[in-house]
Amino acid sequence: MNLIRKTGWLVFALALLCGLTACKEDEEDTTLPSMSGSVTFDIPSYVLKGETVTMSATGVLYPTDIQYKWYISGVYSDTLAFSRVTVRFPDSLGVFSVSAFAFASGFYSTSTTQTVTTIDTTWNTSLTGLYRSRNSFVDPRDGHCYGYVTLSGIDWFTQNLAWQGTGVPFKASKATAPLFGSFYTWQEAVEGNACPEGWRVPSQDDWISLSAVLNGGQPLDFYSNWPQLGERASADARMNEERMWSYTPDNLHTNDVGWNALPLGYTFADTGGGTFTGVNTYGCWWSATEKNAEQAFYRYIYSESGDFPMSYTSKKDLRASVRCVRTHPQS
Repeated sequence: MNLIRKTGWLVFALALLCGLTACKEDEEDTTLPSMSGSVTFDIPSYVLKGETVTMSATGVLYPTDIQYKWYISGVYSDTLAFSRVTVRFPDSLGVFSVSAFAFASGFYSTSTTQTVTTIDTTWNTSLTGLYRSRNSFVDPRDGHCYGYVTLSGIDWFTQNLAWQGTGVPFKASKATAPLFGSFYTWQEAVEGNACPEGWRVPSQDDWISLSAVLNGGQPLDFYSNWPQLGERASADARMNEERMWSYTPDNLHTNDVGWNALPLGYTFADTGGGTFTGVNTYGCWWSATEKNAEQAFYRYIYSESGDFPMSYTSKKDLRASVRCVRTHPQS
């Protein structure tokens, strides 16, 4: 937080200095015109520590003789005076503020600021507090390794599917896929066969089988709220030392069978994956079971409750997480 406060004061000071300079250039005018348009630039919300990223500032439509400058907290001690810059982030975990400014003589300056979090995808480094299974499966399509647990004759991934042949990674940041997986519409997950060969999106029967394991051997109806089973399936994990689930005594995230549920929220197909809802509050996972031709079921965990309810939504709009399953080979 101190870094963020210092960055805020520096941005304020730079803006104030630019305003004073503009006033000195034309002391008779006390009010300057504003630029048309807003500064925009693309940068992922998450990058790997030490990763190099190229950014281009644009967006101001008038005037045309714009000068862009950059300030990146904790990376460079001075501004960078180019519209396109290549930045190497530190080899450390943290949150960095990236600001792009637009200047033109005789106009008020304008700016945009985004935050970037550096992460390390090595096990138990950025993401901590998860159960690590001794069983693993390597997806031959991309070489990604998944842990899995065998529960009542069914093998369950202990992390979300991360295949990027379809769907989108968390907050459209590819660096997060090894930790959080990707997010898929039902059509992408089920009809698009997103799970590796030999694995499937869990059916109604697969979910009921999981309920029995979480519920002391007693299966629950697929359509019920599964009281307290969300608490037993979710992990009290931390991301860069920050707790992921919002704390409540009603859900202590005991992670009894190593299912490792995380509160990554959900997104929609028409957002491109950059906008997520319910982060730190909800986790959502598809079922292969359809409600009708347009809708399908999913289960979710809410941070304020220990339950693991079922709901349904459009097959083509919502993007949620996927846990792949298979019948255990020795069953």
